[in-house]
Amino acid sequence: MSVRRFLSGLFLLGLGLGVGIRIGLDWRPAPVPPLRPASPAVPAAPIREPPPELACEVTACFQGNIYPSLLLSLGAAIPDYARCLTITLRHARPGHAYRIGIDSTLFQQPLAFAADANASTWVVNPDLPWDYAALRRNAQSVPELFAVSVTPEGGPTLERDLTVMVHPVNEAVSRIYDPDTRQWDDTSVCYAAFVNEDHPWINTLLAEAMARSGLPRFTGYESGPAEVVPQLRAVWEAMAARGLRYVDLATTRGGAAEVATQYVRFLDQSIRDRGANCVDAAVLFASIFRRIGLRPVLIFRPGHCFVAVYDSAAGGRLLALETTLLGAEPFRAALALGGEELAAVTPNLGLPGYSSVDIATARGEGVRPIGFAAGEP
Repeated sequence: MSVRRFLSGLFLLGLGLGVGIRIGLDWRPAPVPPLRPASPAVPAAPIREPPPELACEVTACFQGNIYPSLLLSLGAAIPDYARCLTITLRHARPGHAYRIGIDSTLFQQPLAFAADANASTWVVNPDLPWDYAALRRNAQSVPELFAVSVTPEGGPTLERDLTVMVHPVNEAVSRIYDPDTRQWDDTSVCYAAFVNEDHPWINTLLAEAMARSGLPRFTGYESGPAEVVPQLRAVWEAMAARGLRYVDLATTRGGAAEVATQYVRFLDQSIRDRGANCVDAAVLFASIFRRIGLRPVLIFRPGHCFVAVYDSAAGGRLLALETTLLGAEPFRAALALGGEELAAVTPNLGLPGYSSVDIATARGEGVRPIGFAAGEP
């Protein structure tokens, strides 16, 4: 009985070992697939920013102030004064074409032109088609609108308006501040434009002067230096006989801080008003003296102006007249005081506020007279 149990247990043990071995042989872990190299990452498409929009800014010189006398007197000699509008384009496309238009009632016709931008920030100072007759007629400060349009190639049109103040033509510009040098530039040559030797009224005055003085004619320098003073006296006395008097009135107008101006009457305005301040009278006499063939010079010192004449066409000695004595003192007193003034001013010429304007030289530099306006006396 004990042997049988032993054998039965041994049989069961063997059977269990066999099953276990078989199960162990049948179970294997699932094979691990080999690692594949990772695919390179595909970069995301960049987000394209739209190009910045075109921007346009329009500015005018002298803080938005335009002086017709400066354009009429120095616009030809110094073209930068006539190009007084600036168009600044930002985010322009260099090499691409742009059409630019500017319109104003002060133009002969609207300005229109095309040009290629030369930089992303493109500054344009075009020559402007000024109507000089309209500038000459401007007798008071008035606002003026400039309409500007910019059309990029294949793009929409940008429109900008700029309003500036246009000053009276009688405002002569005597000095302009230069921010680069921090100095005032003397522009008193502008006064030469108020000297108008071509004014038709001068013939009337000369006829009166010859009748009063007994001069058969005005000869300029033909008869030599000795004959200059009698011609000056004849003109002085004819003007005094007309009742022209000195008036102590010199109006400096408001406007741009970097521009110094003074109101100056034209020749016919002084005759009509029968009054003239120092500058008015100086340009009036200079107009007549130049008409008769003499060489006048305007002399400036701070707060004052007087006229002088060379005693020969080539230069030489200056004969000065103090025009503030007109209507109050005889010619000889004006000549004597003018000489004293000239002696005091001459050493200071070139210093701030001191200058001389030789009208013949100014004409050679392109400063022409501001023309006679029809309808004036």
